[in-house]
Amino acid sequence: RLAGFLGRADLRQRVREDRSWFSGEGPTGERPTLRLVTPTAATRYASCVPLVPLAVAAGAFGDPHAVPDESEWQWVELQTSRALREGMFVAQVVGESMQPTIPGGSHCLFASPVTGTRQGRVVLVQLADEVDAETGQRFTVKRYRSEKTADEDGWRHVAITLKPDNVAFEPIRLRAEDEERVTVVAEFVEVVAA
Repeated sequence: RLAGFLGRADLRQRVREDRSWFSGEGPTGERPTLRLVTPTAATRYASCVPLVPLAVAAGAFGDPHAVPDESEWQWVELQTSRALREGMFVAQVVGESMQPTIPGGSHCLFASPVTGTRQGRVVLVQLADEVDAETGQRFTVKRYRSEKTADEDGWRHVAITLKPDNVAFEPIRLRAEDEERVTVVAEFVEVVAA
């Protein structure tokens, strides 16, 4: 309720999805390390997910026709209270722009596709014509904000802002006409290893 009162829909959703908030298992300050495993049909997306470089993830999960053969991926076992599903993967996030939410160099769990509203969520985005100033890459992990307006077809974007959580970094601002040059690939779920 407090998260809703503060207008933090993202936090409210995380509390709903992660029951460890209520079980006394909360964060201990220590992040586990990743453990590489050889998955079986029964363990894939049950106790382990693929470890995918962000550059590959941006192409693979953003375009289902470009998904590389899963046999090429390494798989990692996770210690999480969340239910795993197909479309989830772990990737390392470089840079400091999302601190304190995502410490630089952390391995994070992502989920694709992104369903429902993206507003306020931390997402992995592939940029068609721009690069992230911090990493120089065409993909970035930022908090998604959009301004919309109503029109005869319902609504349309006026502007999209990809906002870092670290105030020392500038947001990436896109105009409505840039919308087709941005692909939201996956949603950040949680940091799983430092």
